[in-house]
Amino acid sequence: MAKARSCSGCARLVVAQETEEGRRWAEVLSFAINMEHVGDAIERVLVDVEEKKIRKNRRFSEAGMAEISHLHERLQANLRLGMGVFLDGRLADAERLLQEKARFRDLEHGYAASHIARLQDNTPDSIETSALHLDLIAELKRINSHLCSIAYPILESGGVLADTRLRGAVPDASENAPGPTSRHAA
Repeated sequence: MAKARSCSGCARLVVAQETEEGRRWAEVLSFAINMEHVGDAIERVLVDVEEKKIRKNRRFSEAGMAEISHLHERLQANLRLGMGVFLDGRLADAERLLQEKARFRDLEHGYAASHIARLQDNTPDSIETSALHLDLIAELKRINSHLCSIAYPILESGGVLADTRLRGAVPDASENAPGPTSRHAA
């Protein structure tokens, strides 16, 4: 009898390990896909910079270059943090990574507005590189989003993700309820 309980416990342990292993494989696959997207975005950025700036011997304004450099520094820091989250799976670091994602988004919006202000001031370097500058900071934000997505599986397994980012939004209970909903009722 005691042996049967032990085997039953072993079976639960094996199932739990298989589930944990499957979850980790899904995390690894998601990480690899996101890193591939990051590589694709970096390739696009390098091609754009080469075609629109280097070949035409253009340069960013001093303020524009400082903004791009700052975003690049934040991106490197978020890559380091993201790698730590992926390797260690610490919930607090995953939460911090998503906070950094929001900060990066705010920086990108602010820097785009600053760039528009420089255009209104007729800053020559800003005018010559305007499309490239705006495209570049948008691509850096996209790269950052891929890096920060490393946090989602950790946050999901920790039970700390909200259903939506919308302020004050409450998920519609009828979407998850069995049976016909008012949309499908006759």
